[in-house]
Amino acid sequence: MRPILAPPVRRLEPADLPWAKVLLLTAGDQHPVLRHCCAGPAAAAQRAWLVEQLLRFGLRHGRVYADADGQALALWLSPDHLGAARWPLLRAGLLPAGLWRLGWSGLQRLRSHLRAATWLREQSVDPAAHHYLLALAVHPAARGQGRGRRLLQATLAAMQATAPVPCYLDTQGAEQLSFYQRLGFRLAGQCPAGRGADAPTTWGLLYAANA
Repeated sequence: MRPILAPPVRRLEPADLPWAKVLLLTAGDQHPVLRHCCAGPAAAAQRAWLVEQLLRFGLRHGRVYADADGQALALWLSPDHLGAARWPLLRAGLLPAGLWRLGWSGLQRLRSHLRAATWLREQSVDPAAHHYLLALAVHPAARGQGRGRRLLQATLAAMQATAPVPCYLDTQGAEQLSFYQRLGFRLAGQCPAGRGADAPTTWGLLYAANA
């Protein structure tokens, strides 16, 4: 079943990739995983490449939504697309390009993060029966206006209408936990997002079906 979205939310198409990439990159400039995996003189180019791979993956295997004026973005996978998500970015073409783009150290950090995030998700929810929010982003200049909340509520309702199963997300920002909890998510668990003392923490949050 195709999700029914309340206007002015719309589903993005491949032609939206250029501006969506700029939005996601700008919104995620300080994202802990990007900063952990991308370092050195080439960090900006590495982050841009990773963000593009995430969006290409979402456009191909999931559903990418935005608000009317393109200031907020949400990327979802539904249960019928979860088979592609065990190693989300690695399956989107990171190897061997990832080694060239990120270097051995950066690629290993990313692989460790993906393993940890996948393990936590599979411990927290039925691996075959949930919707997975891979990204929620709001342009920095548009924050504090309720855009992320409205987009998340609209897309949550759409995903639940498609299949009334739990919705799961993970975050590496402790300051974001209360935002998601106010919208009905509960903390499902946490783990280090990779190896090493400098690895960020990943928190998993779960939204019960028809919560």
